[in-house]
Amino acid sequence: MASKKITKQKKTVIEKPAVDPKVYRNIKIILAIVVAAFAIILYAQSVTFSYTLDDATVTVGNRFINQGFAGIPMILKTDYWAGYNEFIRGPVYRPVPLIVAAIEWQLSPDSPHFYHAMNILLYALSCLVLFLFLCKLFKKQNMLLPFICSILYAAHPIHTEVVDSIKSCDEILCFLFAILSMTLFVKWIEKNSIIYLILGVICYFLSILSKETGITFLVIIPLALFAFTNASMKKILTATLMIVVVSGIFFFIRSKVFEGLVNHNFDSPLNNSLFAAPDNAGRIATAFYILLKYIQLLIFPHPLSSDYSYNQIKIQTLSDLPALIGIVVYFGLGIYAVWQIRKKSIIAFAILFYLITLSPVSNLIIHIGSTMAERFIFIPSLGFCLALAFLLVKLTKSEIIKSKFTAIGQFFSMNKTVFILVFIIAGLYSFKTFDRSKDWKGNVELFQHDVTVADSSARAHYNWGTCLMANLYIKETNPTLKSNYLNKAINEFQTAVKIFPVFPDAYRSLAGALEDVKDYEDELKAYEILVQFDRRPDSTIFDNLGILYSRYKKWDKALNYLDSATIYFPNYAKAYNNKAFVYLNLQKSQEAIDASEKAIKINPNYAKPYCYIGCGYLNQGKYQKAIEYLNKSLIFDPKDEETRRFLGTAYKANGELEKAKMFLGDSK
Repeated sequence: MASKKITKQKKTVIEKPAVDPKVYRNIKIILAIVVAAFAIILYAQSVTFSYTLDDATVTVGNRFINQGFAGIPMILKTDYWAGYNEFIRGPVYRPVPLIVAAIEWQLSPDSPHFYHAMNILLYALSCLVLFLFLCKLFKKQNMLLPFICSILYAAHPIHTEVVDSIKSCDEILCFLFAILSMTLFVKWIEKNSIIYLILGVICYFLSILSKETGITFLVIIPLALFAFTNASMKKILTATLMIVVVSGIFFFIRSKVFEGLVNHNFDSPLNNSLFAAPDNAGRIATAFYILLKYIQLLIFPHPLSSDYSYNQIKIQTLSDLPALIGIVVYFGLGIYAVWQIRKKSIIAFAILFYLITLSPVSNLIIHIGSTMAERFIFIPSLGFCLALAFLLVKLTKSEIIKSKFTAIGQFFSMNKTVFILVFIIAGLYSFKTFDRSKDWKGNVELFQHDVTVADSSARAHYNWGTCLMANLYIKETNPTLKSNYLNKAINEFQTAVKIFPVFPDAYRSLAGALEDVKDYEDELKAYEILVQFDRRPDSTIFDNLGILYSRYKKWDKALNYLDSATIYFPNYAKAYNNKAFVYLNLQKSQEAIDASEKAIKINPNYAKPYCYIGCGYLNQGKYQKAIEYLNKSLIFDPKDEETRRFLGTAYKANGELEKAKMFLGDSK
C-alpha cells in the first residue's frame, strides 16, 4: 500500500516592517490626548454646576479651607472633619484633598465652578495617566487594550458621583497618585534607577494621604510587578518593603493626629443598614448582596443614586437567593483569579484588582460608615473595565494583529471590528454619564431625582424635604406655591421618620415645618418623640418645647424644659427670656425680672427682656422703673406692639395720661 504524505498547512502571517519608535510614541501621545479630551467633553457641563450634597465640608463650610494657604498647617495636623464641624469628628485623615481644596479656594474663593473645573481636569489627567500606565504595563501587547480600557473607564457612568461631587476629589487624587506610583515602579524595573523607586514611594504615600483605601495598592503594586514585568523576586520584595515602611509612617502620623480625639459612634443603621441586621450571618449575607449590586451597576449602570442608606438596601439572610448568588459569584471569581494569576493572566489580574481595591469598603473586613455608595467602586471599576476590554479584544480576535500601524487612522481601521463594539458600549455609557451628570447641577435637581430612585431610603426623603424647605419654600413669593412646598416638605419628613422612626434630624426638621403651618399640636408631638430617644442635650429643642407648652398654658412643663435649656447652655439668652414670660404668667414677677436680667447680661441688645423686666415692675407697682425698662425695650424694637401697649399701661398707672394716649389711644 502506498503511503500517503500528509501535509499540515500552516497559516501564513505576513509581518510588516517594524515601526519607527518615534512614530509609535507620537501615536501613543495622540491616543492619550484623545482619552483625556473624551473625559473632559463628557463632564464639561458640570463647570456650570453649584455645590451639592457634602461639598460644603470641603468648601464654604470648612474654616481651614476658607483660609486658603494659611489653613494648610491646621489641615496637616487635624482630622478630616475638624475644619467643618468640631462636633462631628472621626478617625479620618486625608490632608492631600483638603490642601488641594485650600489652594483652589486661594485661587478662586467660593467658586463652585472653579472646583468643578478642577475635578474634571484631575479626572481627565487620571484617565490619561491610566492609558500611559497600561501601555507600559502591557508593553508586550499593542496599544489596543490600554486604549479600550481607558475609554471605557473614562465613560463609565458609575463615576458621575465622584467627578460631579466636589467633595469626592479625594477619590480622584487617591486613584491618580496610585496609578502614578505603579507607573514609576514599573519604570524603576525597566531603568533600574533609584529615583523612580523614590518617586513611586512618594506617590504611593500621597495616594493614602488622599484616601485610606489607597492602602490596597500595598498588594496591587507587587502583584502588578510580578505578573507583567521581568522583576526579580528581590526587587519585588524591595518595592513591597518600601511601601510597607511608608504605610507604617502613615499610620504613625494618623495615630498622633487622633490623640485625644473622642470618636463619635457611626454604628447607626441610618448610616449603614448592616447594623440593623439581627446577627453576623445577616450582615455577611447583606454585604454579599451589596457586592452583587456593585457588579450589576458596573454591567448595567441604571438607575444611579447618591443615596443607598436605610432602608433602601434590604437586610438579607443566608437563605436569600441574591445573597447566595453574591457569595457564589465572589468566591468563584476569587478562586479563579488566585489560581490563574500564576499564569500571569490579564483577566486574573483584573479580577484581583477589583476584589482587593473593593475590600476596604465591602463591609466584610470592617463595618464602615455607609451601606453602599457608587463612589466606593470608582477605583475598583478599573478591574471591570480592564476585564471587559480584554474580553472584547479576545472576542474579535484583535490581539492577532500586530502593532505595525504607522498612522492613527490605521490603528482604528486595522481594529474596526472591536471598535464597533467599543463605540457602542462607550456610546451608551457616555449617554448615561451625560444624562446622569445633569442631576448633579444642584441639590434641588439631585435630591428630587434620587428620592424617586431611593424611595425606601429615609435619608433620601429627609434630604429632599430639607431641600424643599431651604431652596424652594423660603425663596418662594407666590403664596400657593409656598404652601405647596411646605406641605411637600412635611410629607417627606413624615415619610423619613416612618421608614426610620429614630431619625433625630428628620424630627427636628418636621417640627420646624409644622411650626410654619402653625400645627403646634403635632409639632409638640414631634419634639416629645425626639427627646425620648435622642439623648444628646439640645437647648434649642428644650427651648422650643418650653414655648409650645406655654402656648397651651402648661406653665410647669414649660418651665421644666426651659430650665433644661439654660442648664445645658447657660449662655442661651432666648431661653432666659422665655422663662421670664412663663414666670410672668405664674405671677412670679421677681423671678421674671431675674431671668430677664440674665438674658440682658448675655445679650444687652435683646429687646424683649427689657419689656419683661418692665412688666415685672409694673406688676409690683413700681411704675417709674417699669416705664424706664419698657422705653429701653422700644429703643431696640420700636415697632413691638406688645411693649407699646405695656408702656401705655404703665404711663396710665403712673398718672401720665397724655403719654398713655400715645400708646393706648383714647381707650380707657
